[in-house]
Amino acid sequence: MSVILSSLILASCSYQVPSWPKDIRSLPPLERGLDIAEKRAERDRENLPADRVTSMPLSRDGAIVTCLARNRSLAVERYGPRIARTRVPETIAQFDPVLLATVSMGRSKVPANDAKDTNVTRDFSGDASIEQSLPSGADVFLAGGFSKSRKGNSDWEYAGSWSAGINQALLRGGGSVVNLISVVQAMNDEMISSCELEGFIQELVLQVELAYWELVLARETLKIRKFSVKLAEEQLQLNKDIIEVGKLSPDARITAEGELASREADLVDALADVRAKTIDLIRLLDPEHDSQWSIVFDMIDPPDIDIVEVEPAISAQLAGIYRPELSQVRLDRVNRRLEIIRTRNGLLPRLDAFASYGRLSAGRSQGDSYRFLDNDNFDNYELGLSFEMPLGNRAAKARHQRAGIEEEQAAAAIRNLEQLIEAEVRRFAIEVQRQAQRIPATGKVVESRQEELRIEKSRFLVGLSTNLDVLRIERDLIQARLDELTARIRYIESLSALYYSEGTLALRRGVNVEKQGKRKDK
Repeated sequence: MSVILSSLILASCSYQVPSWPKDIRSLPPLERGLDIAEKRAERDRENLPADRVTSMPLSRDGAIVTCLARNRSLAVERYGPRIARTRVPETIAQFDPVLLATVSMGRSKVPANDAKDTNVTRDFSGDASIEQSLPSGADVFLAGGFSKSRKGNSDWEYAGSWSAGINQALLRGGGSVVNLISVVQAMNDEMISSCELEGFIQELVLQVELAYWELVLARETLKIRKFSVKLAEEQLQLNKDIIEVGKLSPDARITAEGELASREADLVDALADVRAKTIDLIRLLDPEHDSQWSIVFDMIDPPDIDIVEVEPAISAQLAGIYRPELSQVRLDRVNRRLEIIRTRNGLLPRLDAFASYGRLSAGRSQGDSYRFLDNDNFDNYELGLSFEMPLGNRAAKARHQRAGIEEEQAAAAIRNLEQLIEAEVRRFAIEVQRQAQRIPATGKVVESRQEELRIEKSRFLVGLSTNLDVLRIERDLIQARLDELTARIRYIESLSALYYSEGTLALRRGVNVEKQGKRKDK
């Protein structure tokens, strides 16, 4: 027996030191790190196809579908509702039956006759029971057991028993309403997690749309910059031709060359902006391609617009229906109200009614351990009440007071969020209306600048204008075209932002948000 006990103690004290992967245990020296990075980059280049640049046609809706299917951040967020869903059966499990079983054997020696002799008692016992808590506040059990023992050289004594009982809470902890609160709260938490995912999907759809139109803006800006370089080259060549015939000062060539260099620098910036905006969209879409960072998107949807009539009051009402943040705080307030019910019940004293019934059979033969278990002459029962009440009950009162304050806080949070959302919706509505009014105005500016440039070039050819005047009007024309393009894109983006503030953007794009939240939960 001592060997067994020693082995159990040693096993409980043993432990294993955890290990870490080699790549995170320590950092290599910088020189070694550069060498590793270079080799990995070279290996990746060898695995790339010969034609690294891939053109991929892309529409706005296609970008949204691709993002919802492959975005890595969304893949992470989808775990939230799945994790929250596991807490519902966890709370229901408190009402599952529990099986308990024990088997033991032992020996005890007690000194007798001034320690010259010893009384030895040997015993063996086994018992099992099933216990269950019910939503009504009752705890029920069914138990049975068997034992045998003897002292010294006497005969073995056998005993068997069975019993059943119930303990029902009458005040504190009584009733299914209070005992099912944790289950309802877990279900509400699952819905809150689903609302969080819906909000993330709504924001992700907005990010994709904004990234799409920002890339469209960058690509269209690049076209305008190329056009501006072409204008500068034409003006420089015109200056050279007029200088050769002696009708223009050679200084004009210097001015034209400087303007061309400036516009070429703007073109470099526009090229870099297209690459940067492409990377932003690639990160959101995570397209399935061996060399995804070398993809060039061919934007299908042009920045065409249809002016939409915006009604701020209607948009605000839609936000009150569809914004997932409002659903979250409203569910949180429901949980706070449930906590008030729980803590109010905790103010009551504990008064439980209990009852048990069973039988016991005993004798000096093994058959005696069960012979009388079905004999009603050996019935045992117990009935009673138990009462418990902390004097002062300060802890329960403090918990109930805190629950009431937190519920008031949740109500204030709802009112605050409703105001913030309505203000946000109305600001976006104003922005949509502003951009809608800017589009025709910027279009007229472009037409005016084009006509000014035509007239100024005609005047320059006959010597009535200077090279600087022509270049200035060219810059004005380029800026007007950029302003007109930007106004169109900003209108589209502001309309998307308005729909996002309503909580209807995903629905307007044909995205079933609830289905998106469940697609990975198999």
